[in-house]
Amino acid sequence: MNRRQFLGSAGALALAATPFNARAEAQPLRYADMHSHIVLPNPGELGDELRKNGMLVVARKIVADGPVIRSVPGQGWRLAREPTPGELAGYFDSLLARIHAQDEREGLSEVRSLDAYERVIAGGGPGIVLSAEGGDFLEADLTRLESARTAGLAHLQLVHYRVSELGDISTERPVHGGLTPFGKDVVAACNRLGILVDIAHGTSALIEQVLELAAKPVVYSHGHVTSAEPYWTQGAIRARAIHRPLAAKIAQKGGVIGIWPLGAMYRSLDAYSDALLDAAGLLSGAHVGVGTDLAGLPSSVIPTYAQFGTLEEILTKRGVKSVDVENMLGRNYLRVLRQSLAG
Repeated sequence: MNRRQFLGSAGALALAATPFNARAEAQPLRYADMHSHIVLPNPGELGDELRKNGMLVVARKIVADGPVIRSVPGQGWRLAREPTPGELAGYFDSLLARIHAQDEREGLSEVRSLDAYERVIAGGGPGIVLSAEGGDFLEADLTRLESARTAGLAHLQLVHYRVSELGDISTERPVHGGLTPFGKDVVAACNRLGILVDIAHGTSALIEQVLELAAKPVVYSHGHVTSAEPYWTQGAIRARAIHRPLAAKIAQKGGVIGIWPLGAMYRSLDAYSDALLDAAGLLSGAHVGVGTDLAGLPSSVIPTYAQFGTLEEILTKRGVKSVDVENMLGRNYLRVLRQSLAG
């Protein structure tokens, strides 16, 4: 199914999910972001930003390898040095504590459990999904994953910009042939503990192996789909793509592909909506979402959450069915998040 067929179809898959808040005037929060680095330091700003723009749930990321990566002109993000023992674990714990404090100050609900999820959906939002971009903070110790889960971690992107103890990344020469044995243990532990597994930044081999191992749907939270096999020598943007057959496998297993709004790829929000519809034509509207990478991109056609409402208008004017608009702008991510939290 291509984009035209998707737009003209009698109806994409309706989801058996908890009620979506779009239609209830008393509960206007309705959108979900699969991947965000939003940081608004002044008191009151973060909660206000989410509420005024209809954000029901945001997956807020801690960049687990942040202290040891650097942006290199013309090359993108690269590992600058190896971490010292305990460095990334301490960094993660410190940022997590700061996020907890800010969420409490802003009156934001952390989606730590299935009960917390249901409260957010029922009108207790906005909700923050505590997320890690990379499992580097684990430092090859599975007990740290259990501790992070107890502290509220609900979404784990396995790798980022460092070839790590978990596996290979899409922008560097492969070392492990995909997942390491520890990485495989982490996938199994995430399923057991109720943590959503995210394969963004992983190599095709890593993604294949995760799909073989995972007992629950997984997400590719932010990036784009390509017809050609991505390879680490192709440059940061092309290497970060997910190969179309793998995207289809993620969808077949119930997962979601998040399309990022990178300004270098899309000239406008209209062009970005084309990318969403192309992905929906390939995978159906039940398996596409939005991963803004907010505050993490050099340029973006979604620089703030105000664009979600405009994006909804664009898709609706193009004749996209309301169920597909709702799915792509939030419900798909909410579905897989709930499945993971359910244990």
